Amino acid sequence: MTSASLKKMSTDPTHTELSLQNDPRLMAAVGAIVSHSAQRIGLPAEAQEGLAAAVVDACRETFPLLGDQDGNNSALKIIVEDFQDRVEVTIEHAGEALPTAGLDSFCGGGSDGAMAGISNSLQDTRVDRVQYETHDGRSRMKLTKYFGGRKATV
Repeated sequence: MTSASLKKMSTDPTHTELSLQNDPRLMAAVGAIVSHSAQRIGLPAEAQEGLAAAVVDACRETFPLLGDQDGNNSALKIIVEDFQDRVEVTIEHAGEALPTAGLDSFCGGGSDGAMAGISNSLQDTRVDRVQYETHDGRSRMKLTKYFGGRKATV
């Protein structure tokens, strides 16, 4: 009788990039990729699901900001990275230079109704950090979820 040897999953950080068109059928794939990265670092199932839901909601809320650039449909660039202590998901796009979820809407539920949905989603899932920047005509929002009780410093 021969026995199969089990290989341990690598603990090296992973980096996955997606180019996402506004197609609802693709949202499940985004959620699965984010959940997998969260699982790799050992986040509990509830935290995995919450982070994936926040990312999917953020993508849905960002698509209206893209508009139609030069007659072409725009896409979101999504980067999912997992490290030993956190998962970082960056949502990047060209288009309207407005944050998907800025500090004002995240903390106070701003007056804009469109912002309230993503704000509630991020708060409900306990995403540990939301960063936003615009550089060279590209807007980037980074969602970070820490593992092991570590929290971001302000």
